[in-house]
Amino acid sequence: MNDVARRAVAAGFLHALQTTPALFDEWMKTAKDDTAAIGALVARTLGLAQVPTADDLHAMAHHVDAHLSGVVAEIQAANAGAPKTVGFLVLMQH
Repeated sequence: MNDVARRAVAAGFLHALQTTPALFDEWMKTAKDDTAAIGALVARTLGLAQVPTADDLHAMAHHVDAHLSGVVAEIQAANAGAPKTVGFLVLMQH
């Protein structure tokens, strides 16, 4: 997946999390360090032909943290159980 696709998928998935309570619940139940499960959820949600790899997901998480923090804050404010970690989409190892 190229950088443009990663940014678009990250933004689209955040929007879907924000507007689809059932998806948010499914995402919350998915281990954030299980990149295969998160990738499959992202692909299924957005109708992607290819499942994002762990590298794709980590790049998307960096994009979310760096450029979409306002959307993340809205999701966190609306959902008390939302993760408050670096790498909102997947658990980031630093």
